[in-house]
Amino acid sequence: MKKALSVLTLGALFALAGCQTAPEPQPDPKASKTVYQGVLPCADCSGIQTTLTLYRDEADQPSRFELRQKFLDGAKAGGSDVDRGNWIAERQSVDGKSYPLFILNPTDPAEQFRFLQKATNAVEMLNADGEPIESDFNYTLIER
Repeated sequence: MKKALSVLTLGALFALAGCQTAPEPQPDPKASKTVYQGVLPCADCSGIQTTLTLYRDEADQPSRFELRQKFLDGAKAGGSDVDRGNWIAERQSVDGKSYPLFILNPTDPAEQFRFLQKATNAVEMLNADGEPIESDFNYTLIER
C-alpha cells in the first residue's frame, strides 16, 4: 500500500510539473524598434490613425514590422487592421538626393507598402509604384 501511494504521489508531482507554462520570451536587449505615427488620408472616412513599428535585429538589420490602422469617423469608423511581416531597407533617389526607403512585405507586390525617409524623424508613404503621392493631403508619419 505504501509503495502504491508513493507511486501515485510521484505521478501527481510529474503531472503538476508538466502543467507549468514556459516563461514568456524576453525581448532581445540588442534588438531595437522605431515607431512612426500619424493620421493618413482616407477616401470615405476622416482619416486613418496609423502606427508603423519597424523592428531591427541584434545586428541592426531590418527584421519585422507591424502596421496598425484604425479608421476614424465615416462608414468604416472604429474598424481596424493590423499587418505584420518582414521589411527591407533600400535607397531611393529623389531630385538627385538618396534617401532610405522602407519596403514592407518585399516579396509580395500586392501587399507592399513603401515609406521614404526624407527627414530624420519622419517617413512619407509612397504610392504602389514607389513614387510620392501627388496630393494636397499629408502622407507623413512622425517618429515618436
